[in-house]
Amino acid sequence: MKKLIGHIGVDSGQVLICDPCYIDSQWKNEEFANCRKYKHNDGTILQYGKEFSHYMEIIPKYGKTMNDILEAKEAIELPDDAPEHPFSYNACCQKTLGKDGFGQLNYEMGHEGVGVVSSTGFGDGFYPVIADIDGVTGRVRRITINFMDDENDDVDEEE
Repeated sequence: MKKLIGHIGVDSGQVLICDPCYIDSQWKNEEFANCRKYKHNDGTILQYGKEFSHYMEIIPKYGKTMNDILEAKEAIELPDDAPEHPFSYNACCQKTLGKDGFGQLNYEMGHEGVGVVSSTGFGDGFYPVIADIDGVTGRVRRITINFMDDENDDVDEEE
């Protein structure tokens, strides 16, 4: 049986799945580091927030915007610096803003399993959480959060 078990409010465009017992022992307060960096063909490093505050701003040295420089293939994006802590807000953001939009978060010692983070389909919102309940044991078999569709066919909405 599928049953609506609640909703999750999202204000950062991402969700984290973890065992709450690790929040106090593993979570580190590390601010989001949005350090998009590019290496210009002349060797100069151009960093968002330092050399330019938005991609349509003219960079005086080149007389072009960052968008123009990228379109002309005059610079390449550098990989993001790894977060200092593997289980932090910054680590979550680096995973969800990466190529895949999701990823594994690791314990402070480096091994996987402390959590999984994913971007949400349309960003911020209020998303239903559906449990698939085993008909024999009454235990939760799986949960689903549908970020792109609010159709909940055959869902018992009584809580």
